[in-house]
Amino acid sequence: MIEAKKINERRELRRSIMEQLYEIFYSGGPEAFSGKTEALVGTKEELYTDNERHKAFHYLLGKKFIHISSSGGKPERLAVFITSEGIDYVESLYLNDQKN
Repeated sequence: MIEAKKINERRELRRSIMEQLYEIFYSGGPEAFSGKTEALVGTKEELYTDNERHKAFHYLLGKKFIHISSSGGKPERLAVFITSEGIDYVESLYLNDQKN
C-alpha cells in the first residue's frame, strides 16, 4: 500500500533539489564567467547518496526540469543543471504560495 507520508517526503526531496539548483543557477554574477559553474557537481556517490535521491534525480530528468551531463574522469563526475522548465516550476511554486 502506498503511504501518503512517503509521497510527501518524495515530493519534498524533489522540491529541495530543485530549489538548490535554482539558487546555484542564480547565485552567479559577472564572476560566473570566471569558471564558477552554475550546476551541482559531484560523483554519482556524492549526488546519489541513497536510492530515494537517485530516483528523485531521474524523475526530475524525465520531467525535463534538469539536465545531467558527464565531465568524465575517474571517478566520473556529473554536472546537474536546472533547465528553463525547471526554473518555471520553482518560480510557480513560490508564486502559487503567495496567492494562498
